[in-house]
Formats: sequence, C-alpha cells, structure tokens
Amino acid sequence: MAVLRPDDAGTTWVRINDDTHQWGWTGEVITGDPRVHGRVHLGTNGRGIQYAEPE
Repeated sequence: MAVLRPDDAGTTWVRINDDTHQWGWTGEVITGDPRVHGRVHLGTNGRGIQYAEPE
C-alpha cells in the first residue's frame, strides 16, 4: 500500500513509504502537525507513529 503526500495542493503526489517499509493499517489516524508546516503524522494501528515532511 502506498502512502502519499502532496506538495502542491494535490496537483502531484510523492510516495512517503516504499515496498520495503510497509506500515500497518494507516486509515484510522492521520493528522497535520500544527507546529511544523508540511509535517503529517500517521497512526499505524499498533506499529507506532510515522511522520513525513517535505524535503
């Protein structure tokens, strides 16, 4: 399952995981970080919390 994020209001999308780093079910919790622009947090249903931010 690919987890994607947009950098330009949804025109293009960047994959933030890869086939080697699959996470648990990520559909339950996803939120933007109110303190860091562009950072998102994903709850992985028991496999920890992952985050991604623009490079």
